[in-house]
Amino acid sequence: MRELCVRAWELHRRAESDALPHLVRPSLPILFFGDSRRYERSPLRVVTVGLNPSRLEFPSADPFQRFPAARRLDDRGDDWVEVYRAALDDYFRVDPYRGWFSPSFEELLRGLGSSFYDGAESTALHTDLCSPLATDPTWTGLAAAEQSALISAGNKLWHDLVEALQPDLVLISVRRAWLSLVSFPLVEAPRPVYTVTRKRPYVIELSRRRLVSGKRPFFVFGRAAQTPFGLISGEAKQEAGRVIRELVDA
Repeated sequence: MRELCVRAWELHRRAESDALPHLVRPSLPILFFGDSRRYERSPLRVVTVGLNPSRLEFPSADPFQRFPAARRLDDRGDDWVEVYRAALDDYFRVDPYRGWFSPSFEELLRGLGSSFYDGAESTALHTDLCSPLATDPTWTGLAAAEQSALISAGNKLWHDLVEALQPDLVLISVRRAWLSLVSFPLVEAPRPVYTVTRKRPYVIELSRRRLVSGKRPFFVFGRAAQTPFGLISGEAKQEAGRVIRELVDA
């Protein structure tokens, strides 16, 4: 994990030195959100996936209010990686961006017996497929060339992070086109596992992919709206989580 933390900061420093106009300043790279140590001890390791961190992770009035431990990173002592990791580990205990996390993945996680927050059987981590760097404008407001430049380094870091985390289950809710950035090979093709019946049915799919280590975690995909899985109710998300948990445990 130390090497991955160092690489995340290298991306951030390079963006600073290149005067990247859409990098949120001040900010830090967010390799993951959540308690990585509790995640490692969880009976069900769940990783959620977005595209890149929101600019709202760094409020203009107090940019590091969600990561207060990161204020000590200016010293850059020998323990800076541990300070950085502690800032990420404490995210959901300090001041998380609940307006995005709570109405999206959290309800589905609860159905799985997991949560970003303390108190659940398992602790989940959130990661970003394209880049650990927060941008302004948000991802959809970036030009294609700007997105591509971030992806070229950020996507490799994400794959190496997932390899290090060795998840049992990966939850992804983005535009379907972005799934092409997941290069872990399919070993079980996607199949519908939960459907909300309506004029335009909402379908959640389950597949399996193989990591370099040989592990074959389940991957869950559902369309996104303003937030992940935002096209269905919290009750439906929890029910879907319970259905998926039964399949994973079978």
